[in-house]
Amino acid sequence: RKKQYHELCHIMADFLSIKTLESDDDESLILEESDVDEEISKSSKKIKKKKSLKEDFASDFQFNLDNSVVQQPWKISKTIKKSAKGQDSADVIEDQINKKVQERKEKKSDELGAVKEKENNFNSVTDGDEIGSEQYESEDEDVKSDGESEGNFFVHAPPLVQREFIQMNLSRPLLKAINELGFEHPTKIQSSTIPIALLGKDLCACATTGSGKTAAFMLPILERLLFKPKQTAVVRVLILVPTRELAIQVYSVSESLAKFSNIQLGLATGGLDSRSQEAILRKNPDIVIATPGRLIDHLHNTPSFNLQTIEILVLDEADRMLEEHFHDQMKEIIRLCPRGRQTMLFSATMTDEVNALMSLSLNNPVKLFVDQNTDVASSLHQEFVRIRSTREADRLAVVVALCCRSFNQQTLVFLQTKVLAHKLRIIFGLFGLKAAELHGNLTQLQRLEALEKFKNNEVDILVATDLAARGLDIVGVKTVISFNMPTTIKSYIHRVGRTARAGKAGRSITLVGEKERKMLKEVVKNAKIPVKNRILSTEVVEKYKNKLESFEKDIKEILKEEESAKQLRVAEMEMNKAKNLIEHHDEIMSRPAKTFIKTQKQSSAKNKKESQKKVKNLTEEEKKIRREQMFHARQIKRNNKPKRIRAFDENAPDVKGSRGPKHAKIVPSQKTFDRELTDTSKKSLQALRSNTNFKKKPLLDLNPKKDLKENKCLQK
Repeated sequence: RKKQYHELCHIMADFLSIKTLESDDDESLILEESDVDEEISKSSKKIKKKKSLKEDFASDFQFNLDNSVVQQPWKISKTIKKSAKGQDSADVIEDQINKKVQERKEKKSDELGAVKEKENNFNSVTDGDEIGSEQYESEDEDVKSDGESEGNFFVHAPPLVQREFIQMNLSRPLLKAINELGFEHPTKIQSSTIPIALLGKDLCACATTGSGKTAAFMLPILERLLFKPKQTAVVRVLILVPTRELAIQVYSVSESLAKFSNIQLGLATGGLDSRSQEAILRKNPDIVIATPGRLIDHLHNTPSFNLQTIEILVLDEADRMLEEHFHDQMKEIIRLCPRGRQTMLFSATMTDEVNALMSLSLNNPVKLFVDQNTDVASSLHQEFVRIRSTREADRLAVVVALCCRSFNQQTLVFLQTKVLAHKLRIIFGLFGLKAAELHGNLTQLQRLEALEKFKNNEVDILVATDLAARGLDIVGVKTVISFNMPTTIKSYIHRVGRTARAGKAGRSITLVGEKERKMLKEVVKNAKIPVKNRILSTEVVEKYKNKLESFEKDIKEILKEEESAKQLRVAEMEMNKAKNLIEHHDEIMSRPAKTFIKTQKQSSAKNKKESQKKVKNLTEEEKKIRREQMFHARQIKRNNKPKRIRAFDENAPDVKGSRGPKHAKIVPSQKTFDRELTDTSKKSLQALRSNTNFKKKPLLDLNPKKDLKENKCLQK
């Protein structure tokens, strides 16, 4: 017993002597006499590591245990690397606009106040001018059931049961994140998608915009990853999206949902720093959110990154990806993923190309069509402004009048072209409104900064092209104004879907010309709330039109200043590029060349060019041998072709000694009419078509009364 007691005392003493972060510096090392040098070297390495860990923690670090609802902004600083120093084009424009506004304020101090006077008599929505849906009612076409049209490809979905998040078997970390984000009740698409996705089945979902599709596929993914094996870090989930802005939005939502777990996320999109993305992908994060083009680039050029361990593949906005000509890239990505994966496809519309992609990527999927793809939000108020054919030039004045007088807070304006969007942003600045622009001519940094300013209420109006019409969830958009009616009903639904999201009220105002009335009828027919006609008086439109004409000179000067600043910036970039190439020539040339995916046309053209180069380098004897080989290859090809079946045996001996069979002579009939009608020889047909044998004959006048009159005249 004494021995056992002494052993326990020694064990407790050893246990109490375990080192901590604070006691590392003062604790002495007790070592055995043997292997003293090796133990000292090992212990010194451990102490250095622990000291570095100790320095990583701040002394005033505290855990935030506040459970209040926090609206997280997009973490742009983590994904963007500012490379350009000095002013960019947006700063130059802002300075020029402020300069022009200051000049105008000095000249006319009271002009801006006169513009902002309220004219309630003219800016009214006439309740009597409701565009009733009775005018455009049409007979509903019979629609075939899903089972009849699509066979046994889809699995029947279970009946929709409205459940709460607590009833969906989600873990506590996810429920805590949902509570912190302020999600109270799941939407229809979330209630139907989450239970099926947790079972590991493939699914194809279609729902209206703003219905919460991102959380619908992210919650079951995070639930499954909470119970992942933790021995090795591998990429388990791949989420493909069509645009860079949508990728960053999905990344932000996923990061906030995975806040209370150890799940790692990675982002791979174009326009951002590729080297930082390569460093993240080498660590093999659990979830990778990417656009198809940049993902293919990393698959070809980033070592130790592949898709062999993918367990879940998500294709978000699949129809948009196919519209953006990502068909070849998506086929390549699906081919590189393992076959036993779970695939979830989300699309706003079901086109033929999407159906082909479904048959390629899904395996017995469950079809979930919560709403029709032609439905708008039930809380959306739709209004239209009629533009007559003689007033097409007044569209810009109408948009400026609407934004200056009524809708100057949290307004999204859609335009058809990038040039017009840039011009309208300058005009809003000259009118004293805080505006930002979002279109394809901007860099990725400028796009994200514009979105962040609009989301944080730093600007009141966002001028955009259809780049921002799909997928982006911008909180608090009150009004959507469309400069023109989109060409398709699908584009219109995506535009107005930026407001009235998640059950909130919203308003859309669209300018409709005479040629766009057919699309208006389609919108009115599908409207849930009666559509109204907004009227603007001609006096108000003329007033703003005159102001725009007075701003033309300032707009041209601002655009000219911007162009000169852009040329200076490009010249500076080229100079820095040439300088780096001279200084680090050997290092740059030693890097391996990047490889990219190529279409069938590109690969065939490349092979053709390579073969032509090889032929040029051959000698005359080699060219002669090559021609003979090609001739023999063609000859063998001809011999292998099936021969024509003849009506007679060509090898049969001819008794009369003639070379071929006798042709029957055409016996002409007595009448030429019968001969011309029945003769179908090549010669007669050519003669008939050229009318060589048929001369124009004078028409016989067989009117007897006319003849009598002519005879009487001659007699007189």
